[in-house]
Amino acid sequence: MANRDQIELAKETLNVFADRREDFGDARHVLHFMDGGNFEALGASLRELGYAVKPTVNADGIIAERHEAIGEEWRTTTLAALCDLCDSYGVEYDGWEAAMMRQPPAPEPSKPIGFFPKIFGKKK
Repeated sequence: MANRDQIELAKETLNVFADRREDFGDARHVLHFMDGGNFEALGASLRELGYAVKPTVNADGIIAERHEAIGEEWRTTTLAALCDLCDSYGVEYDGWEAAMMRQPPAPEPSKPIGFFPKIFGKKK
């Protein structure tokens, strides 16, 4: 897959955010995954752009992260620029992920019955 294909794929992910009524104006933690090629030089360029950069678990790529407001404009500018930057270093842009700010509330925990009702049954 060509790096710029990721720009089109990002539409689907952004639709998930929109379906959950996420505010695209919110800055959120975004991770970008890249591997192969000259990722050491790419990492230096990413640091100049304000990204924190660390190696992947197997040290065969890098993860770049920062807080960004994602959305359609981000997809066609920032994401496109990252894909082009990866191309210039022969690195594969392997996708991104971002935190959801408005996750659905956790279900109410069930109330524990207690020790005695388990043994003797519930009182009527």
